[in-house]
Amino acid sequence: MMWKIVKKSAQLPSSGHQLCFVRVFSVGGKVGQQTQLEIAGNLSARSDEKWTQAKTYGEMPGPSSLKMISYFMPGGALRNTNLIQMNRRMREMYGDIYRLPGLMGKPNVVFTYNPQDFETTYRHEGVWPIRIGLESFSYYRKVKRPDVFGGIGGLVSEQGKSWADIRNKVNPVLMKVQNVRQNLPQLDQIAKEFIDKLETLRNPETHTLQANFHEELKNWAFESISFVALNTRMGLLSDQPDPNAARLAKHMGEFFNYSFKYDVQPSIWPFYKTSGFKKFLETYDNITEITTNYIETAMQRFEIKDDRKTKSVLEQLLELNKQVAVVMVMDMLMAGIDTTSSACLTILYHLANNPSKQDQLRREILRILPDPKGSLTDDNTKNMPYLRACIKEGLRITSITPGNFRITTKDLVLSGYQVPAGTGVLMGVLELSNSDEYFAQSADFLPERWLKTGSTPDGVQACPEARSRNPFVYLPFGFGPRTCIGKRIAELEIETLLVRLLRSYKVSWLPETPMQYESTIILAPCGDIRFKLEPVD
Repeated sequence: MMWKIVKKSAQLPSSGHQLCFVRVFSVGGKVGQQTQLEIAGNLSARSDEKWTQAKTYGEMPGPSSLKMISYFMPGGALRNTNLIQMNRRMREMYGDIYRLPGLMGKPNVVFTYNPQDFETTYRHEGVWPIRIGLESFSYYRKVKRPDVFGGIGGLVSEQGKSWADIRNKVNPVLMKVQNVRQNLPQLDQIAKEFIDKLETLRNPETHTLQANFHEELKNWAFESISFVALNTRMGLLSDQPDPNAARLAKHMGEFFNYSFKYDVQPSIWPFYKTSGFKKFLETYDNITEITTNYIETAMQRFEIKDDRKTKSVLEQLLELNKQVAVVMVMDMLMAGIDTTSSACLTILYHLANNPSKQDQLRREILRILPDPKGSLTDDNTKNMPYLRACIKEGLRITSITPGNFRITTKDLVLSGYQVPAGTGVLMGVLELSNSDEYFAQSADFLPERWLKTGSTPDGVQACPEARSRNPFVYLPFGFGPRTCIGKRIAELEIETLLVRLLRSYKVSWLPETPMQYESTIILAPCGDIRFKLEPVD
């Protein structure tokens, strides 16, 4: 297995050649299918003044390959660290920009905490941005199970033209606001059922839940994404939930842990399939089996004509391309549980710890929903500036991922250093979002910083001066053509649930310690998670 750079003769929309990384997987001693990461860029060497006056890539701080390996050995500086701890320790050792050598066939990576570097990277990413995703994901789908996936890796792992072909098909379905918001009535109904479920679990004297709130929130997230993706109700908020949903949630937890171990940390799996990696493949198999069954059942149901007004994502994509539809919906079911539930839990935690902000938000909610039994509609949810500001502020303090990643498509100068085309760049947005240098009173939960000038209909004064003037510091869903494809759906789900929760309850945080997070390939709340839910009169 190897990485290599080759020149392509085919011309791209932007002038120049293609730079192509080719990962050759070995399967059973034979050369397997290749995964190509095509980079649209000009291979001619830069000779402008900014480039020639910059320090060379070799002068950039960072460990050697052997030093990097030693960090992960017993007693090493990065031994048993999660992603955030690893990034912070490296930054302490090497500063605001440093390079890591490519290990086990991976490309070199530059870590930067300079928002000017973020902008430079994004502005030069080209029409086909390259973001190396999960290599195990691509290996499983393209090499191990082509019988299921037909050579399609999905938006996470595809690159170049193949990525663009998929993205162009799914964008109108998943990124068009009107198309996503057609799901509001059913998502509101699911949120209502979630509140009803909480009532059955809530102790009326202590106002605490006799259940794991995080797990209940995952059930809500899966019920919601299942409807959007498949027009299917799983019954997870009823007394008779689908047992396979719990299995999928369990396997997704395993997936995130395994992926951090085998896709983020150095691993020999591309050369030798260890017993641990084989268990990872078993997890992939279990996830594929469950999601495939859901999709096949839904497709059979679609053959029966009915009077439904809302078409699921699967139905809409099936009209364009069956294989893309199946892969995309499978990705939605995988990605739509832990990410959305973690984000919602984080925002609720900050509101619980800031009762004055929660009270202000409730005034807005009471204005749009005076009757708790009323319905949320496109009309009454148009003007919710404080709710959306609270969501932004929660994701500023604790985003789902600590940074955004790209492969440079051309030679760049970052923080005064030459960074050759084909180098990975990890942009540490989470650290900067929690820095007073970019956000005044960064440790405080201050939704007002996201309001536009003036005041809200409920009299809340905006405080835009507390917001960073650099738009590249806050990017919870990424930027540009590779912006998170689930952004619109996640925002609608979170908005709907928060309205219902805070219309029904005054929420307080019970543990004496702050919420804890585990960091694999996402940030997920963990540990003691308990809220007090007092009914709103």
